[in-house]
Amino acid sequence: MRAVHHRWYDGTAANDLDGLMSHIAEDVVSYEHNAPLQYLGRESIREECERGLEAAAGAVDWDVPDLRILVREDVAVAWGLNRMRAERPDGETAESWSRGTRVFRRRDGEWTMVHQHVSFPFDPETGRAKSGLRP
Repeated sequence: MRAVHHRWYDGTAANDLDGLMSHIAEDVVSYEHNAPLQYLGRESIREECERGLEAAAGAVDWDVPDLRILVREDVAVAWGLNRMRAERPDGETAESWSRGTRVFRRRDGEWTMVHQHVSFPFDPETGRAKSGLRP
């Protein structure tokens, strides 16, 4: 599971969309930061990842510094706080933290993500996401 995550981190840093898509199941269901409420299928996740990579002016990377993993037979769950960094057009680096949980199934000996839930906490007074929080 850690190797799968490290491939995603490396793929993001290399702007390698195909690398990012490795280990994502065809029938994945994902709850992303952006609307709609859910993304169904691998192609919808690919489009969202592509938008994210294209939105940055330069380098993009993410990791889960305190990644936790639970594996039971052919099912695994990974969770932790996601740290995203992206270079802005002015050359500064923007950083945000969010929450993430991912569920994997082992199919034919290969781990694939079948579900993901990423979210920002929100401000109950304004209803807006609080993407500037730090652990």
